[in-house]
Amino acid sequence: MGTSLRGDLKDFGIADVFQLIGQQRKTGVLEFSGNGQQIQIRFADGAVVSAAPVGSWPDAALAEMLMRCGLLNRDRIDELRRECGASASTLAGVVTARGWLGEDELRKIEELLTRETIFSVLRWESGSFDFAAKEIEHDRSGGLLLGAEQILMDGLRMVDEWQSFADLVPSEETVFRRLLSFDQYAERCSGETSGQVANAERVFELVDGRLPVRRIIDLSMLGTFDAVRALAQLHGANIVETVEVETQQTPAEVDPRAAHRPSRLGMLAALAAMALLAVVTTSIGLRSGVEAASDPFAIQRPAALEIARSTHAKHRVRHALETYWFTHARWPTSLAELEEAGFVSQLELASEGGHPYYFASRENGAWLLAPDH
Repeated sequence: MGTSLRGDLKDFGIADVFQLIGQQRKTGVLEFSGNGQQIQIRFADGAVVSAAPVGSWPDAALAEMLMRCGLLNRDRIDELRRECGASASTLAGVVTARGWLGEDELRKIEELLTRETIFSVLRWESGSFDFAAKEIEHDRSGGLLLGAEQILMDGLRMVDEWQSFADLVPSEETVFRRLLSFDQYAERCSGETSGQVANAERVFELVDGRLPVRRIIDLSMLGTFDAVRALAQLHGANIVETVEVETQQTPAEVDPRAAHRPSRLGMLAALAAMALLAVVTTSIGLRSGVEAASDPFAIQRPAALEIARSTHAKHRVRHALETYWFTHARWPTSLAELEEAGFVSQLELASEGGHPYYFASRENGAWLLAPDH
């Protein structure tokens, strides 16, 4: 291998690239492009130093992971970004210097980000790669680094096992609630390692009938593979069950270590707002004329019903997108693939006015966008 290596994943697979770098003990940066993302993996003497999506600033992916795990809030992330930009400091350096996180805790999040990134890229079926040999700065000893071939074998095993349990967790938007206690699960489970049982208990504690799967994955800090497997085991044992879309509650953006309770003042304010709305609505009705007053039960403004229908239709397509991801381990290149796979009909891919939905691939997944009209 020379100073660089680039190609298409259809011709030269991810496993081949990892093996080549590992066997030749190369040092440099491997970049994958595809699925609307760019991912960088840094190697030192054939061992993986770190892996992360390319963001808008050097530590954007790590900052996002810290926020998703509930360790830092948005205000602190914004403060960190400004300070890192002004002083050329690293996010890790600023976080530990301020005492917000300890070095060991931060190291675990960095390793989680690396595992999540590699697990994601190993499921890509298309894209391109570019390896550039260069010096890599890092402060990790050789004993803390895993060889590329070892990570590859572990990753491929996870991808294979993923197909066996992912169907029990419909999508990352799915919400679960408890049916039985964890002690009852511990009595039923057999053939599972102590680590898997511990992971299941960690995930079970986060199941509350409000948090979606993605939030449970992040707060558990187990990674997508281990957290989804734990949820699948709990679901398969009938310890938890999915919550229907109509009964789901939107989780509040709160500190994961504390439960949110509405204040009495907030409830009074809401009741006052409802009363005011009723007065305004009555006033409008009185001004609308005798014809409207002749039928007091008539729905004069069907806007709420239209909004509900539109929201339900969008959820239907969104769930089809998630099902496609869990089935094919990638996002579709177009929404037409959802119809081809039998997840939705052609009519469901457009609004009642015939305007089609469309979606965009982002760093944290696919974003379904409603029609413009």
